Amino acid sequence: MQNPDDKTQHTVHRLEAFSDVVMGFCLAQLGLNLAFPGSLSSSADVLPGVALFIASFAFIALLWWLHHRTFSTYFVLNTPMIVTNFAMLCALVVTLYFFENVIHVPSSDANAAIYFPGFAVSFAFVYGLLGVMLVSGLRLRWTTLPPSDIRWGIGQLTSIAIAVLFFAFVGAYVAGPIHHFSIGYASLIAAAVAFTIRRVILPRLLRRAIPDAPAST
Repeated sequence: MQNPDDKTQHTVHRLEAFSDVVMGFCLAQLGLNLAFPGSLSSSADVLPGVALFIASFAFIALLWWLHHRTFSTYFVLNTPMIVTNFAMLCALVVTLYFFENVIHVPSSDANAAIYFPGFAVSFAFVYGLLGVMLVSGLRLRWTTLPPSDIRWGIGQLTSIAIAVLFFAFVGAYVAGPIHHFSIGYASLIAAAVAFTIRRVILPRLLRRAIPDAPAST
């Protein structure tokens, strides 16, 4: 008979593999949905779509890494965690749907502001649900995790919170025609704030609050 622990690990690996397939499919679809310019003179019209593709690719790649670390260290096989994982994947596919509509707006003469808030809010839900998984894992495994993993988890929760707030802000901000430069500046500011908090301020605070265990003599 198969060991119960082996069955649990097998199920966790299956869940992670399924999640990898969904995220890989979304990455592939990002490129397949890029619009080509109809002529050389209209090349500049596709630049916002290319910029959105690069940003979306980076956010999904980061999502994959955070998801991998969550599964490898913090994931607990229970019904709420499984449901949250599938909900996160569903939100990611919905995000791709809005991405496709935003990309194809120039060829349909529609207003991108109709779809862009949905794109941003869906991304916020994706990262928010990942944060729920990470919080649940930290809570359930707190007593068994080494201080370094606890600090890493809290640090990533901070990054996720900043990402959620940024996407929510962008979704609420875009009520009319998309202000590409304003969003670009907001992205740079958010990135600078996130880097300062995540890489400079927070590590020092966490090392004081959660120090490494002293070496046994």
